[in-house]
Amino acid sequence: MKMRFSMSGSMEFRRIEPLVEVAQTLEALDFHAFYASDHLLGVSGWAADTPITDPWMLLGAIAMRTSRLRLGVMVSGVTYRYPVVLAKTAATLDIVSGGRMELGSGAAWSKSDHAPFGLPFPPLRERQEMLAEAVEVIHGLYTQPVFSFSGKHYQVAEAAFEPKPVQAAQPPFLIAAISERGLDIAARRALLWTSSMSTPALARRCIATLHEKARGYGRDPAAIICGQSMPMLFTDSAAEARAALAAQMRRIEGGITGPRSQLRNAVEGESLEERAKGSLLVGDAAALRAQIRRYADAGVSHMVVRLPLPFDRALLERFRREVMSEFVD
Repeated sequence: MKMRFSMSGSMEFRRIEPLVEVAQTLEALDFHAFYASDHLLGVSGWAADTPITDPWMLLGAIAMRTSRLRLGVMVSGVTYRYPVVLAKTAATLDIVSGGRMELGSGAAWSKSDHAPFGLPFPPLRERQEMLAEAVEVIHGLYTQPVFSFSGKHYQVAEAAFEPKPVQAAQPPFLIAAISERGLDIAARRALLWTSSMSTPALARRCIATLHEKARGYGRDPAAIICGQSMPMLFTDSAAEARAALAAQMRRIEGGITGPRSQLRNAVEGESLEERAKGSLLVGDAAALRAQIRRYADAGVSHMVVRLPLPFDRALLERFRREVMSEFVD
């Protein structure tokens, strides 16, 4: 039951050095990747003035201080990352890092990334159309000597694109989605797919759909790494774990845990408690291992965790020793 582990989250950091320390610790502990956050303002549950650095520039700095850790963004919203410019930015990171870039892209969800800055925030269907076209544009620029594209939202006319990323032959798209349309986009082009804060049952359903669609595109479903992203509270205190789970249940019940896609994190009939457990890894080492096994049984092979601040290196080392070791050693 092999599993790769990564960590996400770069909000609330005002300085680069602490994030470099996080990345270096992850690399030393054999984590797969570090994923930076791509938002312009604080999102649901965060203060609007939460410090947020540009993720792609941040990853460029981290690339110069690491050698093996893969680096990506979870995820860049298509509404504020024009695909040709994103392609150039990500390709440059791939070159700087020696082929360690993972290109996370999504349809965007947070209105706070748009309204205060006068950025359009179209309906979800239109944003999904934009994402589908953007992925095709980036794929074409990376894989073709000269590329043209004529879509509803984007047009490219006989465009050369140099230098291409180190991983040009197989662009490492990471698509985060649970909708039918999002899964279709992932099935067509993604090397990594991730759902956020989903129950094992929903993850299983999404993976089945993803695999079916991948076969329809003539792809081997096994070529797509299926992930799950969620916050984690590693604690030996049963009381603290119960309190955290109860608080998560209240957030879900009150509709304040995040975007609508995260509120739909379960299949019909699953209890509020099950939904809360699907949106938070919580408990001691044995409890965390048991939760991760449930996701592994559902077909997940990549766990992306978010830790509470301030960053605790000793806690992460203990997680590697007492939890990860069952799945990676």
